[in-house]
Amino acid sequence: MNALKRYSRTLLCSVGFLAAALVAGCGGGGDQGRDPILGLPAADLVSVAVSPVAVSIAIGANQQYAATATYSDGSSRDVTVGAAWTSATAAVATVNAATGLAAGVAPGTSLISAAFNGKSGSATLTVNPATLQSIVVLPANPSIVAGTTQQFVAMGTFSNQTTRDISALTTFTSATPAVATINATTGLANGVSAGTSVITATSGAISATTTLTVTPVPVIPPVIVPPAVTLSSIAVSPQGPSLQIGATLPLIVTATYSDNTTAVVTSTSTFASASTLNVTVAANSGILTGVAAGTSVITANFGGKSATTTATVGAATLSSIAVTPATASIAVGAKQQFTATATFSDNSTGNVTASVLWTSSNTAVATVLNTGIATGLSTGTSTITATSGLKSGSGVLTVTAALPASSPVNLRSAATFAVLAGTSITNNSGGTTLIAGDVGSPSQTTDPTQAPGFTNYKSGAILDGALADLQKAITDANGRICDVSFAGGIDLGGATLTPGVYCYSGAINITGTLFLNGPGVYIFRTALTLNTTANSIVSMIGGATSDNVTWVPVGPSTLGANSVFKGSILGQSAAITVGDNTTLFTGRVLSAAAVTLKNNQITK
Repeated sequence: MNALKRYSRTLLCSVGFLAAALVAGCGGGGDQGRDPILGLPAADLVSVAVSPVAVSIAIGANQQYAATATYSDGSSRDVTVGAAWTSATAAVATVNAATGLAAGVAPGTSLISAAFNGKSGSATLTVNPATLQSIVVLPANPSIVAGTTQQFVAMGTFSNQTTRDISALTTFTSATPAVATINATTGLANGVSAGTSVITATSGAISATTTLTVTPVPVIPPVIVPPAVTLSSIAVSPQGPSLQIGATLPLIVTATYSDNTTAVVTSTSTFASASTLNVTVAANSGILTGVAAGTSVITANFGGKSATTTATVGAATLSSIAVTPATASIAVGAKQQFTATATFSDNSTGNVTASVLWTSSNTAVATVLNTGIATGLSTGTSTITATSGLKSGSGVLTVTAALPASSPVNLRSAATFAVLAGTSITNNSGGTTLIAGDVGSPSQTTDPTQAPGFTNYKSGAILDGALADLQKAITDANGRICDVSFAGGIDLGGATLTPGVYCYSGAINITGTLFLNGPGVYIFRTALTLNTTANSIVSMIGGATSDNVTWVPVGPSTLGANSVFKGSILGQSAAITVGDNTTLFTGRVLSAAAVTLKNNQITK
């Protein structure tokens, strides 16, 4: 019995040893070879192969590689995870060192290698340039008068999901040259006669079309020369104004002409005071200042005509001075206008901004001029005080760090709106206006058609908040330090500009094509109006994106018919008019005043 037990234990141990040896021979043990199995020689690692051997992918695409180890006994196994992966040309393609997943970076070829226990193998990866997938011809379906021109642009979408202007690589043709001809290389069409012609843009095997409508040359009626209009008279208002000592009051001069039309001509009139001991008047602006109790005749002159008013300065004493705003916040380099209002002993009030002494409690933070205009110099707070005699009033100015020019303008809640108007939206009835974004205005003649998922707000907290955030965004844009400052107007047509803050004291006009070149923030400010001509284009090149372009005019904005505009227009208190068939792709029309639309496509 004991002998039988010893025999059983011996048999079990032998079987266990055999199983372990078989496991080692089938892949266990050291990676450099195979352990011997019951006296057989070990299997050595012979080679490592990478597959697929040669493959092509597009920029941005991925390719999974596999590594296979082959041993001297003819066996093989997958060592993809255990191998160390490298790319010979990382600028063309990268590869995950642990998994063998490669990614295309730029056109070219690179060797993808896998190293495993002293052996290595490689494969060739070719990265092809992004291929053109589709073309869009802009503007869509424009209309011009015979004898005028229309510039077309071809926008291409590529296999890596990028979009860019490919006009220079495109051939343009007109299906009906008798109606319109087109320059094959530049895309500039010329209206020949009334009718329509299909315009085709072709690049390689890809093409797209749009329809150009040419209308007849309008018949110009004979010019009727009206009789010459002459100046009849001028009037000064207010008549018999009253003000206190130290207070100011502006006069207004209105001219009446022979055709019964009127015009305010204050800025081009001249003024004089008969008794400057009592009242002074600014010679070119007509602003009165009370000096001492009494009266004085004020005379205004314009175009050879004159008018008068008698100003009276009261004997009331100064009771108090109030400064507005009571609190204000600006960025470093920005300005803030403060106003001083006096209350007198007879309870009358008057603007005394120009006659008080202005001081800043911390001139390292902010300075203030005798006009009440404060300038932020460094971060911190300063008390801005207006003093007259023994009376004074003050406001607190906080100066914050200036936003870097590279920071986009923050629209806050207004960012969801493609069209926003503080007073009204006028949209043509029966038109083809399509808005991809929220719309908001308390008064709308015809609701514009919106893409699914967006809302039209006509009242409520969301509309009120967006209008308030619009003003904050304008303050943000106006607080940026100018990279370019020009004391006049400019036509940006034909220019190529890089990112920056562009400031003009005159009007901004765009005739033809404006090129914005390179990624970054573009801010355009004008103290007057923003105007584009018919068929004008704002083109993004070199990586520039429309969502980083902001236009901030003080006066009204008018976009010409059939134009292609880019960026967001922020109107603080002036109207915005979008011309017939004009498009704003990745842009917004945001105004605290009125907005006029006509057959437009606007995508925020």
